Amino acid sequence: MERKAVDITTKRTIILLRASGMSQHEISRKLNISRNCIYQNINKFNKLHTVATKSGTGRRSKLTDRQKRAIKLQQVRDDTLSLNDLIRYVQTSFNITVSRRTVSRILNEFDMFSYVASRKPRINHRQRYSRLQWCYQHSSWAENDWSNVIFTDESNFEILNRKNRIYIRRFRNDLKRFERSQPRVHKGGGDGIWSYLTCHGLGPIVFYDGSLNSDKYIDILDQHSPTAYEKFLPQSPRKILLQQDNARPHVSIKTRKYFKKKRLIPFHGQQIVQT
Repeated sequence: MERKAVDITTKRTIILLRASGMSQHEISRKLNISRNCIYQNINKFNKLHTVATKSGTGRRSKLTDRQKRAIKLQQVRDDTLSLNDLIRYVQTSFNITVSRRTVSRILNEFDMFSYVASRKPRINHRQRYSRLQWCYQHSSWAENDWSNVIFTDESNFEILNRKNRIYIRRFRNDLKRFERSQPRVHKGGGDGIWSYLTCHGLGPIVFYDGSLNSDKYIDILDQHSPTAYEKFLPQSPRKILLQQDNARPHVSIKTRKYFKKKRLIPFHGQQIVQT
């Protein structure tokens, strides 16, 4: 059986116990370490006055510092390169075979770690321009202006038709290994929530089945928007603004007709409606 190296903390403990007057045999029994190891650590400390490992010990790296920097440069140029891509780069460029763990450790030495790229909506030039214009127009708004806004949003959660995979492990000769499946449905399989936020507090969480459409959205506004407006009256002298995003149920023809019927007017062509 291969011997296990003693860590720095254990080495320091050996020196402290020896300094307290404990014999090498007693230290060996207390720490469950061989007497030869105890003797070598004490002898090394008496000569070098340190328990740190000397430089130059251990197996040398297969890659030079220049080759390691080349690996880092490849990752900096393209941050989507996988470990397998970097392994192929090392093999073709330096004719050296390395493992995934070696490449990962080299990148960690340069303080480079892997992350999952965050998602964001893909917008075109026109949408980006509209957002910037809206921000410029409202950059001078004070706290009193924003205190008259009802911020609304909804989110959908897929319960059955989830995009993530379920990994299972079965024996190769298991006849029931294909019976484990991930249930899916063609329609539905998810739940959604809707709520609002104001300067006077949070609104109730409204649950709905499936995806949000115009009928569900109009029904939610009919039931819960009057309650949100009542929180502002009568202390709010200004018009109350109802904020919503650019989701399809918000800008559909049926929803626009509902806004027109309720005398809700779009605010500067953006997704804020006033009443």
